[in-house]
Amino acid sequence: MSVTKPVVGLSAAPVLGIDLRSGPRYPTGLAVLGRDRHLRQLAVVRTDEEIEAAVERWRPALIAIDAPLALPEGRCCADPTCECARFGIYREIDRLCARLGYRPFPTLLPSMVKLTLRGSALRERLVAGGEQVVEVYPGMVQDILGIPRKQAGLEGLTRGLRRAGVRGIPRARRVTHDELDAVTCALAAVLHLEGRAQLLGSGMPVPFVAPLAPALPA
Repeated sequence: MSVTKPVVGLSAAPVLGIDLRSGPRYPTGLAVLGRDRHLRQLAVVRTDEEIEAAVERWRPALIAIDAPLALPEGRCCADPTCECARFGIYREIDRLCARLGYRPFPTLLPSMVKLTLRGSALRERLVAGGEQVVEVYPGMVQDILGIPRKQAGLEGLTRGLRRAGVRGIPRARRVTHDELDAVTCALAAVLHLEGRAQLLGSGMPVPFVAPLAPALPA
């Protein structure tokens, strides 16, 4: 693992956090967060077209996505009958997270295959369009920053994000857990750009980012 250095000379463009789901049937959280930690947009979307429209609108400095964004090393596909299946369903980053005490679902667990394929395809399109993309696990980010996870209640998660400096979380409507996890991804992206994060694993083919602890603003 390596500590990231502050990005010098970067524009004031916001970052984009995405809590991706396996398909348009399910809600994907989307959060646009300024470098000042003020939310510019918080929404639920469903389609890749809506996600890419947000990218086009905001031109984010960094996109942080909660989803596996690549297949396990050695795998050419997700077909369990393919010869490449001998390389298994875990990526190196999955194993590293487990050793650190975090247990995201294995990348090619049957219930994760659709999400992994969607995430990988989305990342490839975004990178081909010149975007910078990192992978984030919101539960890990929340634990490192001392923010309660959604399983403990959305009010606690919301308060924790506010304590971490995030401003603009709506008070007049109920915010979903998908949106709050997207905010968490966006917060990790800001910390990464500030050099207050670490890259876990090899960073290939996609960087996996986690904040340093403590990483709360003064």
